[in-house]
Amino acid sequence: MTRRWAIWLLPLVLALHNLEEGAFFPQYVPRVLARLPPGLRNWIGPVSLREMGVALALATVIPLGFSLWAAARPASRTALWLVLAMWATLLLNVAWHVAAALVLFGGYAPGVATALGVNLPLSVLVLRRAATEQWLSRRARRALVPAAVAFHLPGALGVMLLGRALSGSG
Repeated sequence: MTRRWAIWLLPLVLALHNLEEGAFFPQYVPRVLARLPPGLRNWIGPVSLREMGVALALATVIPLGFSLWAAARPASRTALWLVLAMWATLLLNVAWHVAAALVLFGGYAPGVATALGVNLPLSVLVLRRAATEQWLSRRARRALVPAAVAFHLPGALGVMLLGRALSGSG
């Protein structure tokens, strides 16, 4: 796994994962919303297919921007760090999908197949290679963990809200 592969696989993996989520979203969102605490459910409100589609597109296009930046500026540590932060986020997302599948749905959850079959092995491979070959400083690598946490839940809520605003629903 080279840096170049890590940079260009990211948007492909995210596109595949987000396609799986989008394909199964319509039948699962009512079940997700029903399990949220009433205050949060009321704040989020109903989520339309259009809003979710825009949010998933944003969750694909934004990291693609990081990959384009990292490819155009191979010496940019910031661009490479953002790409690796997204890989770390994908790794955290695996745990999220497994927990959702087991706890919320007692089986399948949208995105769990690509999370386990694609995101898990590739994230581990990329992050291990980045550490072994020291693509970033130790300090920058340690910062990937809090970045993944920040990108995952607040980032997901952010793209959902932006998806709502851009889709004309917000």
